[in-house]
Amino acid sequence: MNSISDKKIERQSFVIKIFRVMRLFVLFLFTSVTLAMATNTYSQNAILNLHMENATIEDVINSIEKQTGYHFLYNKNIVDVNHKVTVSTVGKPIAEVLDGLFENADISYTISDKHIVLNKKGIFMQVTQSKAITGNVVDMNGEPIIGVNVVEKGTTNGTVTDLNGKFSINISPSSTIVVSYIGYVSQEIRVGNNTNIVIELKEDTQTLDEVVVVGYGTMRKKDLTGAVSQVRPDKLLKEGITTVQDILRTGVPGLNVGVSSSAKGGGSLQVRGQRSLSANNDPLIVVDNVIFFGELSEINPQDIEQVDVLKDASSAAVFGAKSANGVIIITTKKGKSDKPSVRFDANWGVTAMGRQRKVYDADGYLDFRSDWFDSQTGFVNPGKYRQPTSENLAKYGLTLDEWRAMSVDKGTDDEIWLSRLGLFDKEKENYFAGNTYDWYDEAYRTGFKQDYNASISGRGEKMNYYFSMGYLDSKGQVIGDDYKSIRSNLKLDATVSNFLTLGANVNFQDRTDGNLAVAPGDVLQKNSPYSTPYEDDGSLAWHPMGENPLNMGYNYRFDKQYKDLERGYTTLNTILTAKVKLPFNINYTLNFTPRFQWYHNRYHESSQHPEWKSKHNGAVDREQTSRFEWLVNNTINWDYTFAEKHKVNLTLAQEAEEHRRWTDKINARDFTPTDALGLHYVNSADKLKSSFSTDDTHSTGDALLARLFYAYDDKYMTTLSVRRDGYSAFGTSNPRATFWSAALAWTFTEEDFFTWEPMSRGKLRASWGSNGNRGVGIYDALSNLTTGSGPYAYIGSNSSLEEISMLYVSRMANPNLRWERTTSWNFGLDFGFLNDRITGSLEYYNMPTTDLVMSQSLPSITGFSSITTNLGEVQNKGFELTLNTLNIQNENFEWSSSINLSLNRNKIVHLYYTFEDVVDENGNVIGRKEVDDQKNKWFIGKDINEIWNYQYEGIWQVGEEEEAAKYKQVPGDPKFKDIYDVENRRYSNEDKVFQGSTSPRFRWSFRNDFTFWKNFNVSVNIYSKWGHKGSEEFINSGYQAERQNVYQLKYWTPDNPTNNYARLGASNVASGGERIIDKSFIRLESIALEYNVPKKYLSKFHIGGLRVSGSVRNVACWTKEWQYNDPEYGSLVPVSFNFGLGVTL
Repeated sequence: MNSISDKKIERQSFVIKIFRVMRLFVLFLFTSVTLAMATNTYSQNAILNLHMENATIEDVINSIEKQTGYHFLYNKNIVDVNHKVTVSTVGKPIAEVLDGLFENADISYTISDKHIVLNKKGIFMQVTQSKAITGNVVDMNGEPIIGVNVVEKGTTNGTVTDLNGKFSINISPSSTIVVSYIGYVSQEIRVGNNTNIVIELKEDTQTLDEVVVVGYGTMRKKDLTGAVSQVRPDKLLKEGITTVQDILRTGVPGLNVGVSSSAKGGGSLQVRGQRSLSANNDPLIVVDNVIFFGELSEINPQDIEQVDVLKDASSAAVFGAKSANGVIIITTKKGKSDKPSVRFDANWGVTAMGRQRKVYDADGYLDFRSDWFDSQTGFVNPGKYRQPTSENLAKYGLTLDEWRAMSVDKGTDDEIWLSRLGLFDKEKENYFAGNTYDWYDEAYRTGFKQDYNASISGRGEKMNYYFSMGYLDSKGQVIGDDYKSIRSNLKLDATVSNFLTLGANVNFQDRTDGNLAVAPGDVLQKNSPYSTPYEDDGSLAWHPMGENPLNMGYNYRFDKQYKDLERGYTTLNTILTAKVKLPFNINYTLNFTPRFQWYHNRYHESSQHPEWKSKHNGAVDREQTSRFEWLVNNTINWDYTFAEKHKVNLTLAQEAEEHRRWTDKINARDFTPTDALGLHYVNSADKLKSSFSTDDTHSTGDALLARLFYAYDDKYMTTLSVRRDGYSAFGTSNPRATFWSAALAWTFTEEDFFTWEPMSRGKLRASWGSNGNRGVGIYDALSNLTTGSGPYAYIGSNSSLEEISMLYVSRMANPNLRWERTTSWNFGLDFGFLNDRITGSLEYYNMPTTDLVMSQSLPSITGFSSITTNLGEVQNKGFELTLNTLNIQNENFEWSSSINLSLNRNKIVHLYYTFEDVVDENGNVIGRKEVDDQKNKWFIGKDINEIWNYQYEGIWQVGEEEEAAKYKQVPGDPKFKDIYDVENRRYSNEDKVFQGSTSPRFRWSFRNDFTFWKNFNVSVNIYSKWGHKGSEEFINSGYQAERQNVYQLKYWTPDNPTNNYARLGASNVASGGERIIDKSFIRLESIALEYNVPKKYLSKFHIGGLRVSGSVRNVACWTKEWQYNDPEYGSLVPVSFNFGLGVTL
């Protein structure tokens, strides 16, 4: 009753939580719309103060925009804005200023809300024998586009669209109009007999990604001097993505994204190889240009506009002591349309099992045990462990009496046979009753995911807003693996005055984190097919295999009814921003980012469980952790262009941060009189058998930053930066460090001498920089005072017996502990061919990491076993290629491709700087070498993940008995190369050799996107990891195989000799020796389809857009040698089938 009641309470609590969030959603929705409507008008009586002599109209227009917030729309090919004027006005309305400005210019204007549309006076009068054409220009969502240039081809006759995306123009009969706008693909339309045209412009992704976020600001892609890759998730939404890792998995060369088969999803991130042996190797995460201290699950992929990955030291150096492992910058969405845009997206997914290694079924289980005992007895009694059927007796040349005489077991023939196979009484009982059970039904299920997201966004004259809410409910393939998350994001930017903008970005998440999922290995292996989870009366069985202490089985559902768990996080991330426009084009930005996180863990094991009553008589674990951390950032930016060719951008920044964590734990045991209230009440636990603990942490940091960018004539560019970091985790002698960087770039295709027409873009880049890694324990530099395992007894001054706990220093302080430092050289080439139908980049990098934070052994005389210090050096170098192609583009079909290739070579250059003599065969010292760390398998000059083991040579075969016996082995046992002590047939470390790395040597991905008839999109994505190695199970030598089921094996028998797999129960005298094979694979990662319903079918329902999508993820995997489990996912391989629906209003 308790568990049912608790589940009911849990459901009610969750429903209440949903309603609360929905209520907040409605409140924010109302507020956002009200703000949008309130700012939908703008005074045309804005007052101007201008004094400009002999300035171009364009310069005057720019000054007016800065003072008023108005935005001018015009076509430079039509409107002459280079005309020189002199303006001197104080306190005049904008309309009066514009009348005077254009009085002697051939320019007319129209003011509508915040837009001022410029045109040429009397432009339509220049056209003879013309006809009037009207039209409407919209984007792919049906939203009107303001300020689109509409020009009659081959003339200067043109106009621009108004606030509703409409235009009107007089053109010559049978002429063509050219429609163009920044960020969209231009179109040429032959008018013919049409007098009214609706034109839909498609986003130009090659133009949209011109702006790249580089940390503490943005840059045009053409101005980049470092290695930066960008991913825009728009095309990926049809693939049913639910995590940030899904966005990044194949789009960035040099970024390795791990996989996860859990309901939560996700995966690890690593940029350009592993840099550290013991410190953190994760890249720094930055959200909306502010360092993010949370985890990626807190960010909804639906809220992401773009992701920029800074890979070289020059790009990442502005983040100093946090950026040695690269930087991933996430930019979230903001309002784009003048009208409120409401969007709803839903995605449903079903997850099935992909490549899988199964345990034996009923027949296979008996055959396996027969082969097992044959192998254990040296195959000397053929037929003894086989069922005495007439076929088997004939096969082995035995009579039934001869077969019975092979053992002293009594009973029927089948009873004798099952006894010889070692089956327990419960298994025999079920065998004769014809009861078998497929335990996969107790371990796995068909997973199901539902992901709902709603958003409203827009912009007014003084307000830009974006609000979203998402709900994710994911049930994994493993029974009990459940994950739920509510995510919400509110982003507001308000223009308070001409010089001040205030913003708030609030991110909320409430998620489960941990569950009572079954352990598939326990269920599948500890239970044979001849055991069931039920007793004869239908109740759940405690011991499915019976009461034999060798193996009583495991019933997950029986245990689960006596367990209860509540575990999860609630987080609130905020970014509060103030932007001030100062004179001389200087901008000041203040960011304050408080973050709150609450973690709870409440777990109960009931005393009603038959075993747990005597074990602990009820157990409750309760833990609460609160985190509060903040970062304040002050940034000054000056952006100026001199003489139209000298562009300067200077950034100065100051940061300070603080992190606090408070943890309280209770482990309550032995409840009296009862633990019926479960995890909700711990007062009745025995205090002497319970434990209580706290753990609080505190750290601080600060930084100063300067970055200078200079470009001359958009040809020659340089970026210089310096950052001074401080962090409390490092030694008192090294609390701070300085990190420098420099970069150069040359756009050679802008040179007059470059006339090769096929190449449309070309830029060479070179950079150098240093970054730090502060991902170490925040108290590793300090000594630690702790208690011993006491209490200890002693005689007090009054001769009484006293008890004390020992207090002692367990860690030696190191005041000289400092940052790990990565220094990087990067050389790159950006290119474009055939008017950028082919674009891409080449990168080469060399990155040594020095001052590795490691544990150095100390002599016992010091009283400490080790000290944390800076030692060692690791080097990463590699090559990357990105290639994007537009293969075909016509009215009804488009095909584009993206290819990414990366190669990384990693090696350890130094470890502990301890050396030993190198001697020749006569004992003469011929040199010195640095000592390897064999315990951790780290070797000088080798990959961090190098495989060092005995060299596998195959399996001893029939006919090699004499040689095998020298190693105390028999045919069917594995043999390894004996190098060092051949005479005594003994294996040691001297026999081990290097056999490759577990890290892939190459990674590549190949993505193709197809568009049919403008509305139907198809994408196919493939990626591969190549050149790494690993070991699969090839020996089953443990005792468990005698008493448990096992995953299906390939194994050696006299009738099936092989050199790849040993016999069952084989003897491996080279302890730990493995068969190393190639782990390379190619994965068909996704196939996705999307259909956008044409606007003409939706307009009468007042729907702006309707998207229907379907996808399959993790479709197939091809391996070179790997056979058992998936080389990347392991034993649990999810194949997901997704269906999505998106509606825009």
